[in-house]
Amino acid sequence: MYRKISKFAVVIFALTLAFYGCTGKSITQKNSAPVAVTIWHYYNGAQKQIFDNLVSEFNETVGYEKNIVVEAYNQSSVTELADKIMESANKEVGSDDMPDIFSCYSDTAYTLNQMGLLADINKYLTDDEKSEYIESYIKEGDFENNGSIRIFPIAKSTEVLMLNKTDWDKFASATNANEKDLLTCEGITKLAESYYNWTDSQTEEPDDGKAFFGRDAIANYIIIGSMQLGEEIFSVNDGKETITLNKEVFRKLWDNFYVPFVKGYFTSVGRFRSDDAKTGDLIALVGSAAGSVYFPKEVTLTNGSTYLIKGEIYPMPVFENGENYAPQQGAGMAVTASDEKTERAAVEFLKCLQMLPKTWNFQ
Repeated sequence: MYRKISKFAVVIFALTLAFYGCTGKSITQKNSAPVAVTIWHYYNGAQKQIFDNLVSEFNETVGYEKNIVVEAYNQSSVTELADKIMESANKEVGSDDMPDIFSCYSDTAYTLNQMGLLADINKYLTDDEKSEYIESYIKEGDFENNGSIRIFPIAKSTEVLMLNKTDWDKFASATNANEKDLLTCEGITKLAESYYNWTDSQTEEPDDGKAFFGRDAIANYIIIGSMQLGEEIFSVNDGKETITLNKEVFRKLWDNFYVPFVKGYFTSVGRFRSDDAKTGDLIALVGSAAGSVYFPKEVTLTNGSTYLIKGEIYPMPVFENGENYAPQQGAGMAVTASDEKTERAAVEFLKCLQMLPKTWNFQ
């Protein structure tokens, strides 16, 4: 049975970051010098403020108790951070020493692991602690396929369907549109055509119907859609990459995105589809779960008038009779290989950044 997601907690620092089992500790004075841990990240604005607050809270509580001091440094952007990490790894002239922890994506982590610079943090995590995470998030950094963990999942996300429920209810009431069609790619295509025709019928001007749906990441649609339809476009065997393009699969991908796009049933106007939802250019979209915070609370029309809307989140649509695949994306944090004391201290800090999975309410 398909189940609607009525409440969604996003793993993103700008929303909520909490210490899990990291408060209420007894504090005792330490005589030895604390273990210093440096961390490089790319958080800015509100995210940086929250992250800095968490670092301070850690240093004053768990860090004080366990004799650990964390210092965080912003490196502007993901790209600049990756560049600085590689400069440090290659010991380029003028580069800084490698930090003890740094934010990264899997491609950067893979390269650094090939250079022998990443710690395997599996030995510092209990089975119970690892069970708090989605298994595929933990396995993302297992480059050797031996149970190692080279990337600690921090800001991970998938894709979801976001809906302007206020305008949907008007459409569904007038056309008997079925909410279950929101759960399949073919259903979305059918709904989009119906919505275009319904909005077109409300004016005397012909062919001025409105788009229903849009996507942020077309590459995700092609890659994940192919997986849902039983064909993996990119596969690696014995270190060699193979590309497989199935004509029937791509025909279905074409029919359920490009055809309705050309006909005006789907659209892409602003930089992101949440921008299009703000202007009423569409009422449904597939985008990153992390981006759900940008889904609007009101719609502003071209004439300047506004009205409040209610937003709801649903699972990402899957092709009919297809496998239930969804993208996994977002950065994690890696620990630089050093000595056991520093690596353990780094992991202690990372464990205190995990969200509270038990508060996620999927019903």
